[in-house]
Amino acid sequence: MKKLLLIIVVCCCSNFCFGQHNFLFVRKRLFEVRNYEDSIKSKPLGFLKTNVAKGYFPKAKEKKDYFPLTFIRTNDSFYPELYVEYFYNERDSILLSTSYDWNIMNYVKNLKTDGDKFDLEITREKDYLAKYSNIKSGLIKDWGQPSSLEENESKEGYFYKLTWDNDKINILVLLKFSKELRQLPENMKFGSYNIRVKIDYKK
Repeated sequence: MKKLLLIIVVCCCSNFCFGQHNFLFVRKRLFEVRNYEDSIKSKPLGFLKTNVAKGYFPKAKEKKDYFPLTFIRTNDSFYPELYVEYFYNERDSILLSTSYDWNIMNYVKNLKTDGDKFDLEITREKDYLAKYSNIKSGLIKDWGQPSSLEENESKEGYFYKLTWDNDKINILVLLKFSKELRQLPENMKFGSYNIRVKIDYKK
């Protein structure tokens, strides 16, 4: 009986902390998110060195090396695969921010040889818009209407931006989708194909 009660409590806590898209809405420590990612069979990539812009998350600094704990979610069927980065306070391992990224640039290592990936992604407009719409509707269900909404479409492509701000977290959603590829020297090409959800924790 005690074992059954413990299982119920753990499930309830998981449902409270994570939304329907497995976004983490409650500040945790690294060992807790590592246990969670292990439980859903995510692929661990370890602590990957990265730099971020000033203000990318609260107190983020330019020209500073950060080492977010990074995973690839294997339970998400969308391509590009979902990369999750957990940024944390180095003193106590408490999370500062979590970034969820579906970004074709994770698979483009060389613009000279990987340009075919952009040729494929430019044909997937409906897929990207459907994924964005699904994320947006889920967040509205959890948090109500966004604090700000910007959804622009032009001949170059789509740029969508949503934010939710409250006393506990900030949520940012971005969609970038190029309808046209930029032609670069030496027959190289480039386009933006990514969706990002970033959650900053205040408490």
